[in-house]
Amino acid sequence: MTAMLEEVIRFGTGIQARALGRPTAGKTGTTQDYTDAWFIGFTPQITSGVWVGFDDKQISLGKKETGARAALPIWLEFMQSALAKMPALDFANVVPLEQEARDHHISVDTPDTAPTEDEPAPREKRPPELPPTKTLTINSPGPAPPSPR
Repeated sequence: MTAMLEEVIRFGTGIQARALGRPTAGKTGTTQDYTDAWFIGFTPQITSGVWVGFDDKQISLGKKETGARAALPIWLEFMQSALAKMPALDFANVVPLEQEARDHHISVDTPDTAPTEDEPAPREKRPPELPPTKTLTINSPGPAPPSPR
């Protein structure tokens, strides 16, 4: 899990946290309507999180106010101060994802039936055609008789 969250900092939405200059892992988050944004991050010594938002879900932070934009800068400022006198340490017992993928054989118990790039995608089956409907015509000699009360 730590290796996965380190990737968020190296290549993903948490890239600003690289400014700490030490091993860091974390995750950004944003609600669809931009009423909440957060960043939760950690180093080997300390974990912290920042949430930015309104209790009233009718109020938005504003378009594009994501966890990376609204919460991560606050988190970074706090962590720079909190870690100022601490040595940079590596995470213990963490295997980088690249090494894990290289060293770990994955066996799948079901075949992969997805088309490859050089194969056309399977065509969707059409539903069977329904038999034609029958129309019944009743010849009546005139207006219908009144119904009894």
